[in-house]
Amino acid sequence: MNRLSNKVAMVTGGANGIGAGIVSLFINEGAKVVIADNNADAGNALADSLGEQCQYIYLDVTEASAWQRAMQATEEVFGPLDILVQSAGISRPASIEDASLDDWREHMKVHGEGAFLGCRAAIASMKKNHAGSIVNISSVESIRPGPLFTCYGAAKAAQDALTKTVALHCGEMGYDIRCNSVHPAATYTPLLQQYLESAPDPKALEKIYAGMQPLNRIATVEEVANSVLFLASDESSFMTGHQMYVDGGVLAKPYPSGQGA
Repeated sequence: MNRLSNKVAMVTGGANGIGAGIVSLFINEGAKVVIADNNADAGNALADSLGEQCQYIYLDVTEASAWQRAMQATEEVFGPLDILVQSAGISRPASIEDASLDDWREHMKVHGEGAFLGCRAAIASMKKNHAGSIVNISSVESIRPGPLFTCYGAAKAAQDALTKTVALHCGEMGYDIRCNSVHPAATYTPLLQQYLESAPDPKALEKIYAGMQPLNRIATVEEVANSVLFLASDESSFMTGHQMYVDGGVLAKPYPSGQGA
């Protein structure tokens, strides 16, 4: 407990799913947390349930001016930022033949431009405290994308490259600001639940998802959040530019015969 005592954290996409799990865990660990999300109803409801150490601020991660307003509001309420977790995202599975150019651009805008704007805004605030930790929520699909994740996998891979360049830049500039990424596999979130419930046989699809992991189950939000907590805390003070796989062993598996890289 209290691994984030008095730290100021912002979690984008913090109103639902993995982001909401991270917000709740950070509050339990003593942080002051801003839920930065474009879902005002869910964001306000979660903030109200967690007490005065948690505030909701509207944020469209694709708008530079929205980042400026959100960061200014955060500093006015809690002070300069110590931690940024970028969990906002979209995922619309489609093959290269089925994905539209609009699908491609929207994925790139949210995961690429959104993460770029977030890193830039966070560094400006963290420099006031001379330290900080940025954690970008990526995916196993950025490392080994499936054929239905044309847009999502490419956008997450762009985010991965950004993570490393930010880590290198901050190191070269002498900033004590770290930047790492977390790569979950299938995780029980409202989005996954929607996929399952829309299937002709939800139980069968759930079994398929679970079977993709050598641990033969789907991750919980809490398991992903615990990994983010480690990277956000001072316990990982000598880690930057790191990709943490929270994937049940997916990326350790060899490719099936005849389907190598």
